[in-house]
Amino acid sequence: MVKASFEVAFRYGNATFGQYPMDDVELLIQSEIPAQDSVLKASSIIDVNSIRDADVAEQLRGERIGALFQRLGHFDAVRGFHDDLRAGRRSGSVRQVMTTSRLLRSRISGPNLYYYASDLYPPYIGLREAASVMGIAESAAHRLIRAGQFPFPAARAGRSYKISVKALMYFKEIPDVIVHVDDVENGALHASGGR
Repeated sequence: MVKASFEVAFRYGNATFGQYPMDDVELLIQSEIPAQDSVLKASSIIDVNSIRDADVAEQLRGERIGALFQRLGHFDAVRGFHDDLRAGRRSGSVRQVMTTSRLLRSRISGPNLYYYASDLYPPYIGLREAASVMGIAESAAHRLIRAGQFPFPAARAGRSYKISVKALMYFKEIPDVIVHVDDVENGALHASGGR
């Protein structure tokens, strides 16, 4: 799940055009609905950074993440995370300062329903998975660590290494966007065809 999400996010983050097709995401979507009939597919060509209304951009980012996790078949884990947020067993990870100044719906729904997309991933992954995401062999990653040339810190865990997912996202230039629970769930609902 982490590797597939990283690959799609990396290609999405490296796009250089104002509007571009989301071919990688579209390949993951095996839908019987023709492209012209799907709002989600039509919205995937929109560059979120060019949208002037911050609320609309925020919603679109969340819906895209929800749709991606739904199509990858991992939305049950996301739903459990959302249930914990709503029940107060877990707090949103977005700082209070940012909540009051940049997140428009925090006044209505509360700051605890916002979180970073990286919160959906485990905090650490193994060196094998990290090397795969980086596009290098695990043996090459071991050599880089021993030589002190690995691009970010690797924590020793027994005989192996743990790699921070947030550090890996930063290295791959994958933005850690802030999303709202409702937007992610709406995107997943749309991707599932309303089921």
